[in-house]
Amino acid sequence: MTFDLNKEIEQLNELKKLRTKKRHKPSKLDKYQYQLRKLYENGNTKADLQLWLAKRGVKVHWTTVKRWIDKNA
Repeated sequence: MTFDLNKEIEQLNELKKLRTKKRHKPSKLDKYQYQLRKLYENGNTKADLQLWLAKRGVKVHWTTVKRWIDKNA
């Protein structure tokens, strides 16, 4: 068995691509993105948004709302 450097590099690169592949799972909050943006733009806090979502049966921590707002609003 001989060592083929190019073949080994190619295999390592393929493994790296599989390992670093982004996995996107949609957020529960995406369904309410319009309402969340409007509420936040009108002065509601992120904790207020969490309560608003809780009224609709969406159970999330306020830090989840914070991350979502920071990314999407």
